Order: sequence, then C-alpha cells, then structure tokens
Amino acid sequence: MAKLIHAVGCCLLIVAPSGCAQQAAAPAATPGESTAETMDATSTRVAEVAANAYGWNVADVVVTDLPDGAAGDCRLVGVRSNNVLSASTKTYAVLHGDTVVGRGDPDALARVLEACGDGASAALWAEAVAAFGEGVPPGRVPKTESSISSDAHRGAIERGGYSFHPPRFAADGAVEFFMTDVEGGQLFEVRAARGGNGAIEVTVQPAGRS
Repeated sequence: MAKLIHAVGCCLLIVAPSGCAQQAAAPAATPGESTAETMDATSTRVAEVAANAYGWNVADVVVTDLPDGAAGDCRLVGVRSNNVLSASTKTYAVLHGDTVVGRGDPDALARVLEACGDGASAALWAEAVAAFGEGVPPGRVPKTESSISSDAHRGAIERGGYSFHPPRFAADGAVEFFMTDVEGGQLFEVRAARGGNGAIEVTVQPAGRS
C-alpha cells in the first residue's frame, strides 16, 4: 500500500505543473455589458474603433453604458477587451447616435459636453472631463468615499484640507470632483469650467493640497 500511495503522489507531481501553466481565463461579461454576440450596431462601431486603437481583437471587446452617462445627444460607454487581463476600461462617447469620440480626438471634451447639453448631470460632466479633458491623467471617478484606496486617502489627509464629496456643480457652474489614477494609489481634485470663449478650462491637483 505504501508503494501505491508513493506512485500516486508522483503522478500528481508530474501532472500539476502542466495544469498550473494554463493561462487564467479573462473575466466574463457581466449583466449590463454587451459582447460581440449581443451588442447593437452603435456599440459594434465603438468596439471596432477601440479594437483598432489598442490592438484588440474586436470579437473580444465588451461595451457597457456608464451609470448616469447619457444626456441629450451623448452617451458614454466603457470599453475593455475580455481577453487582455491587463487592459483597463476605456471611456468612449457616442454623439448624435453615430459619431464615436475617444481620448485624444480633436476638441473631444467640448464636442462631448455640447452634445450632452444643459441636462448633463455633474456625474456625467465628471466622467467626460476625466475621459477627454486635456492634461487630465487616465483614471476613474469615485462616487463614494469607500471606493477610494487607503493609500490615496492617506496622502490627501496628510496634505490637509481634504473632504470628500461626489461630483457636484459649484456656485459658478464649474464641476468639481475627485478622481484616482489607474492604479488607484493617488487621489486628485479636479475642477472644470466653461471659459468666456466657450473652451473648457480644467485644473487638476493632488487632493488636499491648497
């Protein structure tokens, strides 16, 4: 019996490495997300643009509407590859039902906010500024304090004068919000306002710094 157990143990040692070598499966689409099999024509167009920009296989692209991300003639969507584990979600805008706008496109932020119109919420403004604003680092907009990492909180608190709030409109009409970098370790305070010439003026600074 001892010899039999020893033989089985050896088999396990031989088989296990090949099993461990298998690549982990990418996360599957969740409810509310559209894949190549389920997305409509507009989402398919977004998927094609994103796949071309980032070198993804279009069949692996997943598109989902952002919460509070639609107003007027604009719609904000999150886009990722379901087969690239390191791929972060990218934000695109669909304007007037057929025009796809991505980060770095000419006048992207102004075009998006113009299409969104006066009915755009502070949350939508924040997502648009974070995605398309010039000089704004890639990252995400936390809607609750609990979604910010302890490291990001610590840095803001150490600088002083930090108090979290969700995206909001200030008395002068500017939108004010916090955002983190892609890794979530840094927290920024962002303010965006429409200038006298109609351009969107954006300022970004580490949260808590006066």
